[in-house]
Amino acid sequence: GELENTMLRSYIKAARLRGWLAQPDCSPAIQECRALFDKVYAPKSATNPGQELADDPIDDFNGVIYSRASTHLGNSQILFYPRGDRSLTPVPASIKYIYGTLTEEVLFAAQRLLPLDHQARTVDPFSMYPDFPAKLYSADLESCLENVKVSWVVSHFARWTVSGRHAVILSLSR
Repeated sequence: GELENTMLRSYIKAARLRGWLAQPDCSPAIQECRALFDKVYAPKSATNPGQELADDPIDDFNGVIYSRASTHLGNSQILFYPRGDRSLTPVPASIKYIYGTLTEEVLFAAQRLLPLDHQARTVDPFSMYPDFPAKLYSADLESCLENVKVSWVVSHFARWTVSGRHAVILSLSR
């Protein structure tokens, strides 16, 4: 609608302005303005000047909404191909941050769910049903963050914590 069109145009204009201000051949007078823009409009939690936090939630233009876990837990749960390698099995993760690069690519900083602890002899009861897309994982998340491109994401997943240590993950792939 009209509101979405206005928001998209504003985002594009702001991205172009940021790109123009980032050019090394930008005049000194404009560079002074950049310092003011950065003080006023730069996100306080951006850790790298080349990156900014993106809007939360975001729509990937295919009707799928992604959010940070702190905003909406369900929309933060994603299955993705590690490093974008489609020959690998998708892994579950939770989106902690959403950010954009200067090239306007949207990325997620996500934490994977830990796999089952096989030393504890935990067996995945869903493994004998290959046509049922559920799998048992640890309920805990990895401590490190991983960059995930939107194009690597397969789908959201539903999560049911069945005990303090285990969660059932069910793919919501269409």
